[in-house]
Amino acid sequence: MLRISPNIKPGVITCIRRVSTKLLITEITRMAKSFCVIGLQREGGRIQSLRPVRSLAKSWTCFPHQRGDVVEFSLLIAPGQPPHVEDRVSTRDFRKRTAVSESDLVAYLRKAECTDCLRGLFDCPIYPNDSGRGAYALPGEARRSICGCQTQNLRLEFYASKLRATLVLGSGEVLRDLPVVDRDWLDFVDRALAAERGANRFSRLERFLSSQFHYKIVSYPDHFVRVGLTRPYRASGERCYLMLDTLFPLPKADWLEEF
Repeated sequence: MLRISPNIKPGVITCIRRVSTKLLITEITRMAKSFCVIGLQREGGRIQSLRPVRSLAKSWTCFPHQRGDVVEFSLLIAPGQPPHVEDRVSTRDFRKRTAVSESDLVAYLRKAECTDCLRGLFDCPIYPNDSGRGAYALPGEARRSICGCQTQNLRLEFYASKLRATLVLGSGEVLRDLPVVDRDWLDFVDRALAAERGANRFSRLERFLSSQFHYKIVSYPDHFVRVGLTRPYRASGERCYLMLDTLFPLPKADWLEEF
């Protein structure tokens, strides 16, 4: 099938094959009113991350599936532009085939891109923001845009009404003040702060994050984190900022009744 790849310069035509593939959905991140989706694909003996994107946009305005769902996509095989080499254009509607448990999902993630040190995240240097909050990579240096990591410790907190994360990697290196974009965790926070939950909602949620969080999350056997890179921000010199894409275990509805 003859197609013009969105990553090829105008006037250059190339043959791009379309393939049907099953992805195990691992990330669903919330970006304003849209969603970014990442899944795992097994190819030969290798498990790798792919990011299905729409032909006219990088995100989805509606994605009805959950993490752990196995969804069949029809994708163009041409990779995205570095560092978002995981991008694949979705050319047809997708459909769910089956699902796996959260424990099995984390087991698969540990076999995909994974590191315990800062440089190993994207195979490049990581730079702290000038403000000291957050970090970034340069698109010309980063080799990928998503990676799992082993953590010694993790803390969630609010800053300027936004959920932020601080990670201590297995190497002992620290990532401070990463924005959390995990859809399930952001939905959990929204429910915790809903008006019908009465007074002192914000302080009750903060106490939960500072006290029960470590017991429920960090000490949990299937605790796992995935860190991603934003698209390059031109206003900041083409920087790709780090963000917390996924935090396992996912929050449980009954936790809301505990605070």
